[in-house]
Amino acid sequence: MILLIKLICKFFCSRVIFAAMLLIFGINFLFGQDSISKKVDKSVDNTFNSGVFLENQTCVMNYAKSFELVINHRFGKINTGSKEAWGIYSPSNIRIGLNYSILEYLQVGIGTTKFNKQQDANVKLRLIQQTISGKIPVSVVYYGALVYDARDTKSFDYPNFKESHRFSYFHEILVSHKFCNFFNLQVAPMYTHYNIVETTNNSVQSSSGDTLAHRIRRNDNFGLSVLGKINITSTISFLFEYDKNFTKLIKETEVYKNPKPNIAIGFEKATAAHSFQLFVSTAEAITYQRNMVYNQNVFIGKGDKEWWFKSDLVIGFNITRIF
Repeated sequence: MILLIKLICKFFCSRVIFAAMLLIFGINFLFGQDSISKKVDKSVDNTFNSGVFLENQTCVMNYAKSFELVINHRFGKINTGSKEAWGIYSPSNIRIGLNYSILEYLQVGIGTTKFNKQQDANVKLRLIQQTISGKIPVSVVYYGALVYDARDTKSFDYPNFKESHRFSYFHEILVSHKFCNFFNLQVAPMYTHYNIVETTNNSVQSSSGDTLAHRIRRNDNFGLSVLGKINITSTISFLFEYDKNFTKLIKETEVYKNPKPNIAIGFEKATAAHSFQLFVSTAEAITYQRNMVYNQNVFIGKGDKEWWFKSDLVIGFNITRIF
């Protein structure tokens, strides 16, 4: 009987010891896992509310397998005055696009723009992403767009027209940094190539054709974009943008002038699935390469009238919806 009691005690004691050890090691394991998870360097998110920003793109990429509908609208110039409701009644420009995120770091898209019946295809690729610890201080994303001018062939009124002349290309590297919860900034070197440019005899010339002396405009253009967001509330932000083309014309004429900078300021209302941006801008072409190379609008005009009557601002809005 005594032997049986000893065996029972030994059995239960061993069970209790085993349970206690399991509990201790389990707690240590859980705390260990928690400390490890805290050491994981998470990526910074919400740098911007949308991949579309006034007249440019941002480093934002949507989640994988998602679609994004984009609507860009530009009214006429506000200097038309009250008769045209400051551009609202004037002829407008609009683009409708659809993007698809193949992966969380790879997006493709297509779009159509009213001006010159431009059809575009684009790709967006995240290269690196800013981390909370600051080990990676910036996010870097590549964006590229190809535009096809789909106007009737009669619109290309010159003898050496080729189908390749319809194409133009835009590339940029988006470098952004989230400074804090209310201020974010992005800088983007830009490059545009047109297969055709104007010449001194008012025709156009391909990049592999006539000598440089006959061209007015260069086929290749280089520039820089700077844009930022200041959060006013959790859903409303103030936006600003400045895009500069550093490439000058080979020869300025009364008809052809050096491109003016694109300037835009406005506000954004955003939720998790959509963004609405309302702003004024000097860029009205919507497509990036057209705005970069051909913009002639000025933000502040000169003269005895109020600046908004002498400027070439247009009212615009962008809408994005993820689904």
